[in-house]
Amino acid sequence: MTKAPRILVLTLSFGSGHVQAAQTVAREIKRQSPDAEVQTVDALADCRFLFRAFYVWPYWVMVRYAPALWDRFFTRRTATMKQKTAPEWAFRFGCPQVFKAIIDFKPDSIVATEVAACELAAMAKRDGLTGARIINVITDYEAEPVWVKSEVDAYAVADDHVRDRLVAWGATAASIFICGIPADYRFCDRHDEMNTRRRHGITDDAPIVLLMGGGWGPTHMNEVAARLCESGQLMHIVAATGHDRTMRRRLEGLRAWPPASLHVLGWTDDIAALMQAAAVLVTKPGGLTTAEAALSGLPIVIFDAIPGPERRNAARLTEIGAGVVTSGARETAVTVLSLLRDESARRRMSVRARLLARPDAAAAIARLALNEAVLSEVAVRRKTA
Repeated sequence: MTKAPRILVLTLSFGSGHVQAAQTVAREIKRQSPDAEVQTVDALADCRFLFRAFYVWPYWVMVRYAPALWDRFFTRRTATMKQKTAPEWAFRFGCPQVFKAIIDFKPDSIVATEVAACELAAMAKRDGLTGARIINVITDYEAEPVWVKSEVDAYAVADDHVRDRLVAWGATAASIFICGIPADYRFCDRHDEMNTRRRHGITDDAPIVLLMGGGWGPTHMNEVAARLCESGQLMHIVAATGHDRTMRRRLEGLRAWPPASLHVLGWTDDIAALMQAAAVLVTKPGGLTTAEAALSGLPIVIFDAIPGPERRNAARLTEIGAGVVTSGARETAVTVLSLLRDESARRRMSVRARLLARPDAAAAIARLALNEAVLSEVAVRRKTA
């Protein structure tokens, strides 16, 4: 009797995208193999306070208040081929529950959807805590050298740019699979636009501008929204703030001057339907968000990109003509208004956006995680390369 596969999906909740990718892949693995035992672990969920204080919080402080400092930090980490985001002792001390979960669950495969998750999985394998195959899922159109580890068996990447970067940093080409970024299946379904509008109190056919800032920010959404609210343009601004409660309060304090209207949402599961109903998406370019917009054929106005992978995501969108990068709230608002008045430009951008769409990304990654024969063949190729 064939043993049911045991697959651990490991992530860190730096923003919502990595967690969403982990959940999407886990669901797809279970769909493809109902007998599989699948466990999802967020390394930050039960990490020690000191680890959060010294590993997590400095990142958020830099990207929120000193993005230029984070830019220098990330650029240097890439240029000097850093192999760690933190010392190994910090992970051992800060995330003991991850190593315990690996020992207790005894996975056949570990799917890592965030760079530190890759480090944790590689450490566990190097220490003999597991013999699991490790599959890295890179959820941006950019990577960094830390992803490349001798313990990793396969890489699921967004496009050939990421593949080439990994090869340049020492990964074996045979171990890299271009799968796309795993967006939730709801972005592949068709949603009725009129029902979506009614759910959000929109009773006419005026264009919807969907304004997003990622699950946790940081953005200047309120400044962009304020300018759009005062523009005199007929539109419905739907602002989804995710878990950023401070931004939600700021947006709720704005007044929209007719004919514009402003609808403020917190965390919502209705983004797929809203993307299909919207005329324009205004957002910071997280990897999952760009993949979701591509599946929706939605033109993107990009603002507040975090240095590093998000800036590469923005460049990828502009390269194919699906997005426009802006600087500052005024330029962002002006660009949105220009697109609302130019339907042909939006139509062209929509067509271009769909060129990035990979509706089968999660399915491809799940097949990779479940296919022992493919991973064994990759291991042989790596040894002979």
